[in-house]
Amino acid sequence: MRNFTAITVHPEIQDGAPVFSGTRIRIETFYDFMRIGVSVSEFLNEFPSITRDQALEVYDLVKQKYTLDQIKALVSGPASRIDANRGRIQATA
Repeated sequence: MRNFTAITVHPEIQDGAPVFSGTRIRIETFYDFMRIGVSVSEFLNEFPSITRDQALEVYDLVKQKYTLDQIKALVSGPASRIDANRGRIQATA
């Protein structure tokens, strides 16, 4: 069982694209930065609203070669739930 606390998927936020929780910054943006060789530290300098823990959780998925569609499915799949106190969707895998 795994909680994805760094990622939110909600139909009213960025058209349902996976974003970093508490932001409107798409996970796709992180992937784009990693693809062109930007380090996690450099990414965090550009997006200070994202925590290091959030970035490292997503970086782990990048290293495992998860696609954006797979991440969205993990987070918003049948085992996911909305944390009413935080407005975040968490998934268990």
